[in-house]
Amino acid sequence: MKKFLYLGAVAVLALAASCTGGKPDFKTEKHSSELTADYARLSIQAELPLATTDGASVMRQTLVDVMDKALSHIDNYEQKRFFPRFDGDVNDSGALFSYYEHQALEEITFLSQGMFDERAEGIRESETLSDEEKEKFVADFPGWEFDFNLEKTWETDLIAVFDSQNYLYMAGAHGGVIGEGPMTFDKQSGMRIRDFFVDGAEKDMQSLLRDGMLEYFKERMAAVGSELEDHLNLKNGLIPLPQWAPRPCQDGLTFIYQQYEVAAYVDGMPEFTLAYEDVAPYLLPEAKRDLGL
Repeated sequence: MKKFLYLGAVAVLALAASCTGGKPDFKTEKHSSELTADYARLSIQAELPLATTDGASVMRQTLVDVMDKALSHIDNYEQKRFFPRFDGDVNDSGALFSYYEHQALEEITFLSQGMFDERAEGIRESETLSDEEKEKFVADFPGWEFDFNLEKTWETDLIAVFDSQNYLYMAGAHGGVIGEGPMTFDKQSGMRIRDFFVDGAEKDMQSLLRDGMLEYFKERMAAVGSELEDHLNLKNGLIPLPQWAPRPCQDGLTFIYQQYEVAAYVDGMPEFTLAYEDVAPYLLPEAKRDLGL
């Protein structure tokens, strides 16, 4: 029987009413837990809407789907899930989080143990290392880490914005950030807003996107005397809109590019915010309405 060491595994639920101008009946709950096994650490930080309205109920279901996808595919191979979706009442927070904690911990334990056993076998078969050196190498093997993060970042009377950015480290050279990124929901319907820009916006927004990139890279450029083009890997010389949807916030739309999307790993995840008044000409009428513009 596998034995797990649980660190703070009991769910911490906190109800939080909106303090950013949202309707008072839109509330969320927060869950936080950290669990460990011999060669793995799993952290879950999740914020979900309470199903106090029809829209919030739809929104909660979508975000539970996001959590399910992430935690049942920890090694990021989307074609294979390691356990079934939770089939209980998604509004039963205790049962919901308990299920995903235990299932995801078993999954990451299995994956990390398999990698450890394979590496340890290779080291112990070495003919060039002493027994002492072999055991030192084995003892120093790093473990896996997975941090699931889902939080509400902003809301208005019309929309609620959540962010899903997870960290995965599989005992290699470095970890990576994965997830759905920013997700914007219509509060009334609970539906996710995926489309923000009119056709051709990417080309027409080049000067804005370049200004944003210059702001992000200015310190790096100053440090090594480089140009913006030295940091970007572009097709046809155009800065693309990010694959993740933009994140609405108080000051405008925040654009976040994933690792390797337009720049090398060492340059991180380029991020910048463009004011609503600047992006308004390129937004779909529906997006303007949802954003209250």
